[in-house]
Amino acid sequence: MRTLSTLLLATTAGLGLSAAVPASGWAAGDDGMIQRLCLAGFNAAMSHAGKTPPAGMGTYTCNCFLAEVNSGASIQSAQESCKQKAAARYKI
Repeated sequence: MRTLSTLLLATTAGLGLSAAVPASGWAAGDDGMIQRLCLAGFNAAMSHAGKTPPAGMGTYTCNCFLAEVNSGASIQSAQESCKQKAAARYKI
């Protein structure tokens, strides 16, 4: 049985979808699309695992990712950082 911590790591597949567009190539209007892709990946991974994430966890994780990338972090760095922050915030 997977723990929510393991699932959080798996849900970054949604974050990884955003790697199709280099961070330097994102326009301000792309944030909404990237957010939707991220949340879709997060929700799909949780659903596939038969788990219900804590309320707000997907939004928090994806908002964190966007904020970090928009501040200049690499996609990989933002993924790792936000996984850790979400795990700590939601105590998983």
